[in-house]
Amino acid sequence: MSRAVRIVAGIALGLLMTVAVQAKEKKVKQANLPSAVQRTADAEAAGNMVSGYTMDTVDGETLYKANLLVDGRARVVNIASDGSVTSVENEIAWEGVPGDVQTTFTKAAGKGKLTEFRSVSKDGQVVSYNALLVTKGNRDRVSVKPHTAGLDAIPSAPPVSQK
Repeated sequence: MSRAVRIVAGIALGLLMTVAVQAKEKKVKQANLPSAVQRTADAEAAGNMVSGYTMDTVDGETLYKANLLVDGRARVVNIASDGSVTSVENEIAWEGVPGDVQTTFTKAAGKGKLTEFRSVSKDGQVVSYNALLVTKGNRDRVSVKPHTAGLDAIPSAPPVSQK
């Protein structure tokens, strides 16, 4: 890859990462969940281990997350205050990421390391794939829509932590 292409790709990715909105999750006890959220969380967790609940405000709306362990893999069920499931994140292996998405992740990563892959579903359809990108101690979430071409990875969250 030529230097000019790498520079343009780096600038594009950097600009995309600036649009991320910072979120601050707070741990919540099961007993403190609204009843509609509690019912949905219980139904989603049936037969699986619950590792905890969190609460977050995004664009003025309160969302709850039920963090589960399903068949040995992490699952996060995002629930609106009315009890409706807004999305489900499932931990997946690299091999479970479609080839075209792997290519986009690899281009976005550059010399960084990709880990912690997840599929994100809404209404039973995968709408994106997320990965943690570690570059020189910086940890960023990167999201790629399924069936995409080229370098169109977008950040799904601000840096997790920076050293």
